[in-house]
Amino acid sequence: MSYELKSVFASLPHMERGVAKVLGGDPKGNNFLYTNGKSVIIRNIENPAIADVYTEHPHQVIVAKYSPSGFYIASGDVSGKIRIWDTTQKEHLLKYEYQPFGGKIKDIAWTEDSKRIAVVGEGREKFGAVFLWDSGSSVGEIVGHSKIINSVDIKQTRPYRLVTGSDDNCTTFLEGPPFKFKCTISDHSRFVNCVRFSPDGNRYASAGADGQIFLYDGKTGEKLGSLGGDKAHDGGIYAVSWSPDSTQMISASGDKTVRLWDVGSGTVVSTFNLGSDVLDQQLGCLWQKNHLLSVSLSGYINYLDRNNPDRPLRTIKGHTKSIQCLTVHKADGRPSIYSASHDGHINILLTLLNMSLALQ
Repeated sequence: MSYELKSVFASLPHMERGVAKVLGGDPKGNNFLYTNGKSVIIRNIENPAIADVYTEHPHQVIVAKYSPSGFYIASGDVSGKIRIWDTTQKEHLLKYEYQPFGGKIKDIAWTEDSKRIAVVGEGREKFGAVFLWDSGSSVGEIVGHSKIINSVDIKQTRPYRLVTGSDDNCTTFLEGPPFKFKCTISDHSRFVNCVRFSPDGNRYASAGADGQIFLYDGKTGEKLGSLGGDKAHDGGIYAVSWSPDSTQMISASGDKTVRLWDVGSGTVVSTFNLGSDVLDQQLGCLWQKNHLLSVSLSGYINYLDRNNPDRPLRTIKGHTKSIQCLTVHKADGRPSIYSASHDGHINILLTLLNMSLALQ
């Protein structure tokens, strides 16, 4: 008897309190991706019920990012392995595998020509590396930090620039390729959790556990200002994501809010309130075409509504840990799948309606 895969009911992201979650976006705007356990989950942004899973990592995967061409995804795990695999075929054939350093990989960035990759994390002998995607040859050295590097990004226009953010409360600015250290910037008073260039390359932002978001010139690294005056959020900021036109930005914070910013004036346009419970802390965000996504500590993925900041357009629910048991039940001729997980949730999937309700 032969079997055919009909659909995948994807898990939620694996979350840790106080740890940022990186969401990756398809350059064509169709999909977004994240990690859970040893898997990379790819979901359609218009219809999240359409999902695919990459399961070839032998260790827990931390981060995955599309190449700017959209043909490949690079994913990094806790052992320091980077796997670069194909997105155009459902088998997701492995193209290359590298180990730039020994230790957890926390973030990945590509150059706009999809030829160079920067990775950073908790390396034992070093905290980052930049290499050619098809040979693994080094194209620079990431230095200037004394502790774990949490975030990296590369300017998507020439001349290339690279910026990193670290647990040593600093960011570094590099020019290249080959990438060479230019300066260390010490504006933050606590951990730097996220650094991101604007799509047009004119600016980049750094966000930290001190609740601050600073803006810098994308070509020179010169400080341009900050968002929100003394503080952008009441809690630590774990992620920022730019609008496609580089004029606005969203930020996700441990104060359980996501804020939409007008970058030119440095002022808040909207504050999205996602709840009052600890599990409502916001640890990741992504601006993909017209969609504004955030991810809560609970793992729930929120589609934010600019017209109603107090209620998301939709919230994707599911399991974050291993499923312990599964059964199918029919009522009034309509089948439902019941699943119970180690995360303490029972999920009811109404298969005809493509709905998922999480009950605790």
